[in-house]
Amino acid sequence: MFKKALIASSILLLSATVNAEGGYFNLSVGQTDIDTKDFDDGDSFAVALGYKVNKNFALEASYIDLGESEDNIDPVWTVEGHGFNLSFVGILPVHEKIDIFAKAGVFMWDISLNEAGTGELATDNSTDLSLGLGISANLTDQFSIVFEYQEFQIEDEVFDGDISNISIGARFNF
Repeated sequence: MFKKALIASSILLLSATVNAEGGYFNLSVGQTDIDTKDFDDGDSFAVALGYKVNKNFALEASYIDLGESEDNIDPVWTVEGHGFNLSFVGILPVHEKIDIFAKAGVFMWDISLNEAGTGELATDNSTDLSLGLGISANLTDQFSIVFEYQEFQIEDEVFDGDISNISIGARFNF
C-alpha cells in the first residue's frame, strides 16, 4: 500500500513539474474597507510570491498591509491591520492574454485599535479565512497587470467583521 501511494504521489509531483508555469512576484496598492460605516477607507499595499503549478492552479504567499482607517467621531479612533496570507489560487484562462482567478486561504493577521491622545486601546492577532477574485491582463510572458478584490473574515474580540480590499498591481513572472 505504501509503495502504491509513493508511486502515485511521485507521478503527481512529476506531472505538476512537467506542466509547471513558474513563479511570480506581485506588487499592488489599493483601498481597504472595514465593514463599519464610521471608518474611512485605508490605503493598502501588498507583496506576493506565488508559484503557478499549471495553467489552472497556483499557490501564493503574501504580506498585506491594510493601512489605517479612522472614524469620524471625536476622539478619533484608528484601526491598523496587516498580516500574511497563504492561498490556493484557481485560474481560468478566458483568452490568451486574460485570466480570471479565485483564491481561498488563511490570513494570519495583527490588528490594533488606537485613540487620538490616548494611544493603543487594544491589539490582537489570529488566523481567519480569506477569499478573493480577480482578473489579470498578461501584457507579455513576463509582465501582467492584476486587478483584485479580497475579503478577510475576521472573528475576534477586538474586531469582529469583514475587511475588504480592492487593489491593482503589477505581476512579474519568472
